Amino acid sequence: MFAELVRFNDLNDDAIARWEELLRSEHGYESPFFHPHFARVVSGLRDDVYVVISGENETINFFLPVQKSGRTAFPAGAPFADYHGPIMSGDWNGDIEDILKRVGLRSYKFTSLFDPRHRFSSYAVRRDGTFVCDLSCGADEFFETQRTLFPRHTKKMRRLARKVEREVGEIDFLFEDSDETAFAILLEWKSKQYRDTGRHDVLSPSWVQQMLRQLWKTGVPGCQGVFHTLRHKGRLIAGEFNLLSETTIHGWIPAFDHEFWSYSPGYLLQDEIIKVATLKGYQDYDLGVSSEHYKKYYANFQIPVESGTIKTKGLQSGIDGIGETVWNSVEYAHIPKVSALAGKIRRRYAMIRTVETSAADRLKGVASAATLLLRKDQNTKENLANSED
Repeated sequence: MFAELVRFNDLNDDAIARWEELLRSEHGYESPFFHPHFARVVSGLRDDVYVVISGENETINFFLPVQKSGRTAFPAGAPFADYHGPIMSGDWNGDIEDILKRVGLRSYKFTSLFDPRHRFSSYAVRRDGTFVCDLSCGADEFFETQRTLFPRHTKKMRRLARKVEREVGEIDFLFEDSDETAFAILLEWKSKQYRDTGRHDVLSPSWVQQMLRQLWKTGVPGCQGVFHTLRHKGRLIAGEFNLLSETTIHGWIPAFDHEFWSYSPGYLLQDEIIKVATLKGYQDYDLGVSSEHYKKYYANFQIPVESGTIKTKGLQSGIDGIGETVWNSVEYAHIPKVSALAGKIRRRYAMIRTVETSAADRLKGVASAATLLLRKDQNTKENLANSED
């Protein structure tokens, strides 16, 4: 068996063809995040992106795109790689720890690992599920089923439609909008949402902006960015930037104009995307893993994903592992306030560590996050004190 850590550009045409062959032969790799084009774009924008390859003789049966920080690896494109993990042949039965060790890595940290054959379940510390709309039955049947499951939401949408017609007027939807000015507005809305909610603005780094635009303008059939928009008299009121494979739409970056908040433009946009997607032959509309409440009204099944760390055996890995184990034990101990704070710190640090490429920007992001968390905690204490007076 061989195992190598290579730059994406060092993969020859045969290797890329093998990667695409594995995507077609193994069920579950329909997401555009598994396509080599996603790794190609990210690799061209960051100098820490590599691909772990492994196989027998001259046949590659394992591809894992990663971005490195020292000897720790993260999914390539993190924190934007909503699905990740090795692309493997069906009969792969290798030792992931041995592969990582052979290529000089101590660990691989994952947050939404797709593991259809449960090869890496022992490394998971948390399990979740993505929310997916199965559109294979067509829009009419899909909406009829959801109406049966969520009658109150259906009534709400009918009221909204009447309200929009009465107070706003005609709304125009574009499944594929090429307006770059509107696209910039969408990103600014989303960045403001991150800032207003005290989260790290993951859209601000230059490589992220370039990645989104390259996926939009230079995509391929298996991994293509698309900009959906909802407008009133030409004015953008809601937008969503998504990734398309040949069968799947992956919901990625949605935002809307808060002046239209009372009309729930996000819901209106979801409905329009689904209607057109079915006409275009898409089978799934994947809304991702976050637990935002609106997703339950559209999803009719979930895909299991896992988060955790694969660590190689060795002294340094063992030391790193002890620290991570202690941190996880605090986070999942359900200690009031302490466990929740530990989870917030871990998630924010992981986000900052993967999206910021320089030590200075990482330090700045961590300092900002710590300040916000302390401020929130102080505000909570003051509110409690005032309520007791």
